[in-house]
Amino acid sequence: MSDPWRSSGMHELDPDAMKRFRSVEGQFLEITSNLGFQEIRTPTIEPLHLYTTAGALSPQLLDRAYSFLDWDGWSGERVVLRPDATVPVARWFADSGRSEARVSYIEPVYRFESSDADRELWQCGVELFGPNSLEGDPELFQVAIALLRGLKVKGLRVELAHAGLIRAALTAVGFDPIEQIAAYSRVLQGGPALMDELSLARPEGIGVLRLLADVDGESSGYIANLRTTILPFVPSAEESLNELENAVRALDSLEVDYRVLPATTSNFEYYTGVTFRMIANDSEIIGGGRYDGLTESVGGTAAPAAGFAASLSRLGDLINDGSKV
Repeated sequence: MSDPWRSSGMHELDPDAMKRFRSVEGQFLEITSNLGFQEIRTPTIEPLHLYTTAGALSPQLLDRAYSFLDWDGWSGERVVLRPDATVPVARWFADSGRSEARVSYIEPVYRFESSDADRELWQCGVELFGPNSLEGDPELFQVAIALLRGLKVKGLRVELAHAGLIRAALTAVGFDPIEQIAAYSRVLQGGPALMDELSLARPEGIGVLRLLADVDGESSGYIANLRTTILPFVPSAEESLNELENAVRALDSLEVDYRVLPATTSNFEYYTGVTFRMIANDSEIIGGGRYDGLTESVGGTAAPAAGFAASLSRLGDLINDGSKV
């Protein structure tokens, strides 16, 4: 039952919950600092155009942003409570004049929910600017796995995808960039309707798209099979396959269970390369990926970039419910 004296979706932390919060917070900051990441903090209130210009918010997430007018006499600016942490960090990097940066953060994001679900979401995350995919993606995995192993999370598995790979397939089928967004949304929803339509209208590329949507794997051999099957029809996919293979090798070296599900990237407009979800007890606890175009869209120069975010409260719950070695 909702509390009439408290805003829906906003939560207090009692002393026990705060102990778990501080425990996760402390370990996160220690581990990331030891790996070369420096903590920053971004504003709670941001201009709405920061997110719309960057194209970082899907229509669904944009509808859930807490937006209001920052009144100033007869004029004002539309602002939002920070609905995403990565975009402000990318803006910071774009303004910093740096060519490379490794940063961490702990701060809440705010997203409206019509149900009693959380609307204030405390996140911890890291962003890596400068290293390209072949160098940066393995480093990002190392940080995430070090955090989860430091917290003694068990039952960990990783789901890998690649936004560029599915984008190359959609281009080969004949979709322009705007059409790709709507088509990929239908791919994520599943069902045969889109594939049946494409089989009739654009049969030349449907086999590749169907392969990426319907077949997954759990070894480097799967990537080799993709390479043999896809490249004759979609030569532009070679770089994406190289990056995906590099990610698989990194997870092999970290001895982590994984599955490659190529067509499962969320926030398709946002990510450009390898994306991943880290899961424990059938619940996503870390999500992230590569977004090489973001710094340019917020006023800076183009820079390779990737990062991940985790729910700090979810990590605390894993510690509390005994989900550790």
